[in-house]
Order: sequence, then structure tokens, then C-alpha cells
Amino acid sequence: MKLVSVRQAAAVLIIVCWAIVVHGQGNKVQTKPNLSGTWLLDHGKSNVSEIGKSGAPIRIIHNDPELRITRTFERNGQPVEREFVYFTDGRGETNSATILLTSQPGRLKPEDIDKEMVKSRTTWQHDKIMMRATLRDNSGGHMIEYEIVDEWKLSADGKTLTQTNRIVFHPDSGSRAIFVPSGRPDDKRVYNLVSK
Repeated sequence: MKLVSVRQAAAVLIIVCWAIVVHGQGNKVQTKPNLSGTWLLDHGKSNVSEIGKSGAPIRIIHNDPELRITRTFERNGQPVEREFVYFTDGRGETNSATILLTSQPGRLKPEDIDKEMVKSRTTWQHDKIMMRATLRDNSGGHMIEYEIVDEWKLSADGKTLTQTNRIVFHPDSGSRAIFVPSGRPDDKRVYNLVSK
């Protein structure tokens, strides 16, 4: 009789220990942040101006892996909304450009940027969303290749969204690039949550 109760007690103890371990591991699983909301640029915390119309908020709808960002631009004095769609599972996407570098000043007019399409690939890197696009420009007969890397990170309290943008030049892009950029800090745009 005692032998059966010892076995039962041992079995219960093993089940309880197993449940504690499983529960502890479950608590370690981090969920990915959701960037959904209406966000307004905080000029005091940003080191560059906003992309698009000054003072216009950006709207984000995030149903992972789909991430939709709506920005307002100004064309001929009129507000124009543009939506950009990204997929955080790395499948790739094509959107119109938001910024372009050019070695030929005056080559692009504001309305021309709408016609420029950019292919990118978006993935999670821990708790940050990384968007990468490779672009090329012809400068004096030399092809310059560069990568635009956008990083989006939500604060722990969910009230601040930081977009860091860096441009990485590829010196060995198949030609001898004549342009070597000086070291410059990453562009940083800090947005405050207006509404969810």
C-alpha cells in the first residue's frame, strides 16, 4: 500500500516540476511588438526632418507579417496620401520611393519620385523591423551602388517609435566608385503615439 502511494507521490511531483518548467519557458517567449497606430514626428528628438508633408502624422496598420505605412506628401500644394506595404517574413516587396540619392542635382522633381519603384526585403531582427533596399546611380560614367537600411523599433511602453535610416555604400559594386561619403550619423526620426 505504501509502495503505491510513494509512486503516486513521485508521479505527482514529476508532473508538478514539469508544469513549472513548461510555464517558466512559456513566460520567456517574447511576442513581437505591434507598430499599429497614428504617429507624429517629435522634432526635438529627431535629427532630420520628416518624410512627406510637414506636420502630417503617419498611420501604421500592422497585422504581422503585413505592415502598412501611410504617409502624406504634398504635390502642387495638395496633400497626397501614399501607402507602403511591407512583409516582415522576408518575401520582399516593391513600393514607390520615399528618398533617393542622386549625383545629378535637379534631375528629379518631387513628382518624379512617385514613379521611382524600389524593391526591398523586410525581416524581424529580434524586436526590430529591418527594411533593406539596394539602389544604383550613375555618376560620371561610374555606377554607384548603395543600400538603404531602415530600422523600426517600438519603445517598451509602446508610446514611442524610432525609425533609424542609414545609407551603406558598396565600394566594390563592379566599378571604381569615385564618391566616398564622409562619416555621418544615421538619420533618426522619433515618433510619438497619437492614437491606437
